[in-house]
Amino acid sequence: MTLLIIVGVIFYLLSGFFIKIILEILSGEKNTETDRIGMTIGYCERLLTIAFVMLNQYTALGLLVAAKSILRFSGGKSSESVRKESEYVLVGTMLSLVFGIVNGLIFMFAFSS
Repeated sequence: MTLLIIVGVIFYLLSGFFIKIILEILSGEKNTETDRIGMTIGYCERLLTIAFVMLNQYTALGLLVAAKSILRFSGGKSSESVRKESEYVLVGTMLSLVFGIVNGLIFMFAFSS
């Protein structure tokens, strides 16, 4: 039980860096403009996801996806840059959701045994 909790905490702490690396590989460029802000949002998102999974509130995960789907688009951006930004945010959100669910399942298993 204790080992699984430690694994879950380490997985949670490293998840932001894993997602950042995956996004950099997929996009082919290093995004330093919003790294800290994006990672902070991601950690909060994964913490909520873990809580929802542990409380068996899987439908509440839709709240996270809906909240993250609202994007601010500036009028000066081209449609290509808007599309790339939207894809980047969507992939990051989906990766964060998957990491959060896996992390929540790790904690659920740790506390149930």
